[in-house]
Amino acid sequence: MRIKVDEKKCSGCHLCEMVCSLFHLGMMNTEKSAIRIQKDDLDTSLNLPVLCHQCKEMKCLNGEEVIEGLEKKKFIWDRIRAEHCPFDALTVFGENAYHCDLCAGNPQCVKVCTPKAIRI
Repeated sequence: MRIKVDEKKCSGCHLCEMVCSLFHLGMMNTEKSAIRIQKDDLDTSLNLPVLCHQCKEMKCLNGEEVIEGLEKKKFIWDRIRAEHCPFDALTVFGENAYHCDLCAGNPQCVKVCTPKAIRI
């Protein structure tokens, strides 16, 4: 399962960020969300939802002796993994990187995205 992004539809409301942190951490903190909205106010005026691409070959885990299937299910990772992501898709706050675990198969961000900018 992957989440598809259509930046042309994103309104920049940040509801996806809020529901992500609320679902996983019990608090609304957009800095501790696995999805973030990048705004391009100077060029295209588009909002771009950015989150883990759920890569088949997870370069963010290169050099680590881990079971990829188990790591994909974790929301909070060590921040060093964000440096290995070729898409710059992991949010970093403090010592943690926030990784999209697809909400155990029921992505909450997709549910609240009324413009349908993110979908399964």
